[in-house]
Amino acid sequence: MIIIPQRLFSDPNVRILMQDGTTCILEKSLPQTLSGREAYVSTHVISYVMAGEQRITTYAENKVTVRAGEAVLLPRGLYYVSDLRPTTGNFRSLLFYFDDALIHLFLQHSRILETDHSAGPDCLKFPPSPTSQRFIGAFLDLYGAGRHGKQFLLPKLLELLHLLNTQTDDNAFAAFLFRLTLPRQRNIRPFMEANYDKPLKMEDYAYLTGRSPSTFRRDFKAQFNVTPQQWVKDQRLAKARLLATEQEQTVTELAYAVGYENISYFIRAFRDRVGLSPKQFMRKIHRNSL
Repeated sequence: MIIIPQRLFSDPNVRILMQDGTTCILEKSLPQTLSGREAYVSTHVISYVMAGEQRITTYAENKVTVRAGEAVLLPRGLYYVSDLRPTTGNFRSLLFYFDDALIHLFLQHSRILETDHSAGPDCLKFPPSPTSQRFIGAFLDLYGAGRHGKQFLLPKLLELLHLLNTQTDDNAFAAFLFRLTLPRQRNIRPFMEANYDKPLKMEDYAYLTGRSPSTFRRDFKAQFNVTPQQWVKDQRLAKARLLATEQEQTVTELAYAVGYENISYFIRAFRDRVGLSPKQFMRKIHRNSL
């Protein structure tokens, strides 16, 4: 799993056009399909697809396909899996990353003062628009060479937010942004039961549920009566044992399927729990089933 945009700054397929910390505008170009890339967003991002398509599955199993000319807003804290697919030539997209401070600045000039605080969709998609296409074309003509001064960054991001707001009815875009700035905590139990097998650290789980690490540990133990580290380990190893019983597979495949990226650690944890290594366990189970 990658944390974006931080990981993208060193990606050879990404060009930095403008940047001020994690507030930035990036251009991504991929010659081949990239499938099943797990990530979570540390800064709000608008992804505008210029060529190819992007398929997104969120932690809540919502599926979104973004084709050339379309855009999607992914809020900070969203865990998702993405497939990037070229059609003719390379996959290309522009990525606009911004923080709550920019949202507050935008909302000062919008008509929305209050909105429904109930949870909305976990991402927001925008259809193709001639206005958006002109904006993207003009931006690349002026700033496509990259590494422009950060004094241009906030004005261009604000311009994009205002442009997208004109494309939604009843201030839906502004209302979506307003909700992003509200303090929000996710219910720990359903989130953990759905995501314990993801390759996430405890700090990631805390962040994704809207808590500090210490608050997350306290709230988790109050609900589960065990530490989050122990509960996640128990759940992962129980699933690993079940998967190993159902079908024979490589140890690496089994480890990845239950959220372990360190294979050696997975083997030790499995042996401590079951008494056999994963390979020995699978051989025994499937030999007995013959």
